[in-house]
Amino acid sequence: MIDVSVKKTLGTFTLNARLQDEGFVCLSGKNGSGKSTLLRLIAGKLRPDEGFVKVNSVEVTSHPMEKRGVVLVTPDSYIPHFPVEKHLRWGASARGIRLAKDSVSATRAALGITYEGRMDKLSLGMRERVSLATAVLSHPSVLLVDEAFAALDDKESLMSALRGLCSKQGVDVLFTTQEETDGNGADHHYLLQKGTSTRLK
Repeated sequence: MIDVSVKKTLGTFTLNARLQDEGFVCLSGKNGSGKSTLLRLIAGKLRPDEGFVKVNSVEVTSHPMEKRGVVLVTPDSYIPHFPVEKHLRWGASARGIRLAKDSVSATRAALGITYEGRMDKLSLGMRERVSLATAVLSHPSVLLVDEAFAALDDKESLMSALRGLCSKQGVDVLFTTQEETDGNGADHHYLLQKGTSTRLK
């Protein structure tokens, strides 16, 4: 469960958002609406001026990023010199998690990762698949995905595969997009306009 009620002012922009849901949750809105700011608040990269962040009913507002059980994936969330296989295992290793023998291969297959090589030599779409798989394999409570589907030609099928993987693990997902229609494949959908959130479904 993601339960957030926050207010944050950055310069002339004020975010005043409320979100409470679980499952596969879409947060749509135009550039500058506050989507990335909200995800950074949930992840612990920013502290709210007012309000709270709760994960599975536990308030984590003052917790450091590594203590929240939250992983944030952006288009830049990768380690350039790591090869694919090492990258996939890195997140779990950093959290002290021993992966089941077939978990990496199953996750690779589900997300269409059929390639190898250094991360900085891959296309943007390939890197984003590996970053998402790395996050899933680290078994977070909440996975935040910030515009990481935008560069993918088959984003609908990848979103469906990610949704299935996370559902099996009991991981809640909150993803941002500029395309309001991306909310059709989500369990719940919020629209962010000028810093204010509205629940659409």
